[in-house]
Amino acid sequence: MSLALGLNPAGFAVNGIIAAIRSIYHIAGDINAFMDEHTEKMKLSENLTISRTGRVLEGAKLGFGIGYTVPITIIALGQLLLGFSWKAAVNLGSAAVFSNPIAMTCAAIGAVYYGWNALSDQEKAETIESLRKDLDVGVELIKSIVQFVITKTNELLSSENLKELKEFISDAAHAFGRTLSEVTGAIKDRIVDAYYAATTVAEDAGVIVKGHATYAFETVATVAGDAGSSVKDHSSVTFEAIKTVAADVGSVVSKGSGNLADATKDFVTNAIDIAKNVSEDASKSIANKLNKNQPEKFD
Repeated sequence: MSLALGLNPAGFAVNGIIAAIRSIYHIAGDINAFMDEHTEKMKLSENLTISRTGRVLEGAKLGFGIGYTVPITIIALGQLLLGFSWKAAVNLGSAAVFSNPIAMTCAAIGAVYYGWNALSDQEKAETIESLRKDLDVGVELIKSIVQFVITKTNELLSSENLKELKEFISDAAHAFGRTLSEVTGAIKDRIVDAYYAATTVAEDAGVIVKGHATYAFETVATVAGDAGSSVKDHSSVTFEAIKTVAADVGSVVSKGSGNLADATKDFVTNAIDIAKNVSEDASKSIANKLNKNQPEKFD
């Protein structure tokens, strides 16, 4: 079996894909032992999505009874569907995306589950041929492995697990210059792509938003004292204003904004201004109320 996978008796890879997997998974010793340990770690994870995905991988290996040929085939296929270039694998082995082998395997299995049936018949044939040549495995075996992964994943993972699996796919795909929807072929996943792009651009802005939000709440809480109802009223106004801005962001995304990054920054800035202004108004009104020591009607 070792020879079929392109390994010499000493266990050193002489095959492109095997060498790539060794590199990105940082496998120095026996690849079969590594796969067993890797799968066991996944199964024992407190994260149910990872644990159940590990059970899919284990089931595939045990079910076919031909050792690590099956998990290697699954991982190789999944990475190809994610957009990974095996030729560049050795050079990319130290990249950040490869620092978490478990996340990489979850992404690979997720890509097989969601991405295989998104391929055209020609794309499937080309992918199978690539694996057949590089891993020296039969066409029908590859097809059977794919169907096993799809069936077992659907059997073991809940809807929440599958949702989280898409997060693994999205992160890995973006590292290879692809998006979730390009892997899954699902139009609805373009929403996730837009969100991913927006949150990536707005990371720095998020820190600013958090700072202003903290300031707003601390200011209102300090000045208000026991004027809870008044704070509640103004907080409602603040949240409604932010919801309006968020709706505007959603509208821009749904219309396919030509420059999502700029649009996001603009709307985040507006949200900050609105929250700050409403908070300041609330603070002033509450301060006046406390000074006058009499009920005040808020607009």
